Amino acid sequence: MNIMENSPFLASIAKQSAFCGELKYDLSCELYRMSTFSTFPVNVPVSERSLARAGFYYTGVQDKVKCFSCGLTLNNWQPGDNAMEKHKQLYPSCSFVQNMLSLNNLGLSSRSAFSPLVANSLSPSLHSITLSPSSEQVGYFSGSFSSFPQDPITTRAVEDLSLLRPKLHNPSMSTEDARLHTFHSWPLTFLSPTDLAKAGLYYLGTADKVACFTCGGQLSNWEPKDNAMSEHRRHFPNCPFVENLTREQTSFNVSNVSMQTHEARVKTFINWPTRIPVQPEQLADAGFYYVGRNDDVKCFCCDGGLRCWESGDDPWIEHAKWFPRCEYLLRVKGGEFVSQIQARFPHLLEQLLSTSDTPVDENMDPPIIHFEPGESHSEDAIMMNTPVVKAALEMGFGRKLIKQTVQSKILATGENYKTVNDLVCDLLAAEDEKREEEKERQLEEVASDDLSLIRKNRMALFQRLTCVLPILGSLLSAKVITELEHDVIKQKTQTPLQARELIDTVLVKGNEAASIFRNCLRDCDPVLYKDLFVEKNMKYVPTEDVSGTLNSAFLP
Repeated sequence: MNIMENSPFLASIAKQSAFCGELKYDLSCELYRMSTFSTFPVNVPVSERSLARAGFYYTGVQDKVKCFSCGLTLNNWQPGDNAMEKHKQLYPSCSFVQNMLSLNNLGLSSRSAFSPLVANSLSPSLHSITLSPSSEQVGYFSGSFSSFPQDPITTRAVEDLSLLRPKLHNPSMSTEDARLHTFHSWPLTFLSPTDLAKAGLYYLGTADKVACFTCGGQLSNWEPKDNAMSEHRRHFPNCPFVENLTREQTSFNVSNVSMQTHEARVKTFINWPTRIPVQPEQLADAGFYYVGRNDDVKCFCCDGGLRCWESGDDPWIEHAKWFPRCEYLLRVKGGEFVSQIQARFPHLLEQLLSTSDTPVDENMDPPIIHFEPGESHSEDAIMMNTPVVKAALEMGFGRKLIKQTVQSKILATGENYKTVNDLVCDLLAAEDEKREEEKERQLEEVASDDLSLIRKNRMALFQRLTCVLPILGSLLSAKVITELEHDVIKQKTQTPLQARELIDTVLVKGNEAASIFRNCLRDCDPVLYKDLFVEKNMKYVPTEDVSGTLNSAFLP
């Protein structure tokens, strides 16, 4: 079929394009499928967006649509029909359906790589992904629609381009705190700045548009129940920040190793009952996979199981509500989120204990107290056998951490914990504190290593460092150096002299300066960065320096 004839939208755009003759049509692209619905009857109870997302394009006859992949034709749509579910039921072997279930085809997701203008003209709720201004040179949709790429635009193109944009990294947004400060005028209430900042995103100050400090990828038009990290990962899977976070999230012990990837978990939902009001994508994001019966799911990390899902249930909230100790949950959502959820359900575990199937007989002998190796029959041992402490132990908190927390509570107030909620909140806070301390220690170690490498290769850096001014600017922005120190180095007449002064200043300023130096060098001189910090193979060749003296030989 001729899409241009059936799509005034694409036709009007193409008339403005200097490359109209080269425009190719591919119904495997959701953008083109949506364009075929320009004359779709308005009284059909199924949205054009859901039909296009399910692989269908409009045939031009009544409400009849056809799958671009398997050729399945459907019509007579009724209220409550789900296009994707019908597609799965009637033609489960369709390659498009299989790809959708495995989420390998990112270009067929509901958040295609449209420019903001295109996305908004098609559906106001679509995500739009925009690239940096440099992306306009590639020929993808620009604000004026001046040209098209020779191949249909898909999100996979965005994925590939993200690898070519290492210099779009914004070092000033490299800390979560710095990113969080950009959200002072954030307009949305359903998506928290904290979650966005944790996902490496900072606010650009326009509408709801955010950008990644590492890859420069931009996201906007957020919808309720979107997950910031999931969207970042899905649209920019090759972003170094995303890849690093993914490695961190899989570095802890997991209950089911085969389910630790999002893709693997989604695949388990192929027979997920259509009557269940919670979507597989939401459950997989929250770490759950389908066990194949009823609506039972389990977390790949903590092995916690949930069932009986109801309309309005949020998998992340349920995860935090019942399994607050899960490492995956804490890594992705953070301790603050878990604490907030626990605070909303303060008596949840007490209610479970009070409604136990086994009635309590007051005439029974007191329970036997079990002591850990090395513990004496003392007050310390007895305080670890209260119902509240036992509940925390059953939730997976470490005995040592619980003991330290309980002891601190008794020393501060003179009494033990009375509710599980209070103990859990303090345990989560203690874990956060330990995690922050460990993170700071690791950063100190890395920065110390950076400083050592810079010191070791000082002479070689005098020769090879050319991007002095960007590094100077970053040091000044971070207030590591003063304006006077900045100006003194900048006023040097030759680059080697500037480099010498800069390196010596970094060595004097210490770890923070070394960390900034490393991040900036990665952007402005990737080759030198690789030699110094990755390969650690800097070689110094003696040459006559700017002062006319011969440098001594130096090999790291």
